[in-house]
Amino acid sequence: MEALRLPFSHAEDSAAIRQCAAELLDGQPAETVQDVLLVITELIDNVVQHTGGGGELHLRRQDATVWVEVHDHSRVFPQVQPADLRRPGGRGLLLVAAVTDRWGSEPTPTGKLVWARLGAPC
Repeated sequence: MEALRLPFSHAEDSAAIRQCAAELLDGQPAETVQDVLLVITELIDNVVQHTGGGGELHLRRQDATVWVEVHDHSRVFPQVQPADLRRPGGRGLLLVAAVTDRWGSEPTPTGKLVWARLGAPC
């Protein structure tokens, strides 16, 4: 199993994190890599936008399955918003749900964890 742990504090950090993630995912199908990078971007942006703070990305790869985990210090859990053409943004979790096998969130002693699983065999 290969793994990566990277702290972040600003949305700008996601570019460097995506680069490290792409290196870890070398050899995975291009579609999986693009989907993982999209999930990383959305989850990091959500933390930065909605908590005002940073967090830590944990990325694990085992065979064809990739786990994306984002830890932060907020106790407010993400909620999928209904699509509203009059509202800019607000579609990040819809995208995450569309490209992942499963995703969810759970409390931790210091905040919460939002996770996503991609590429799992059927």
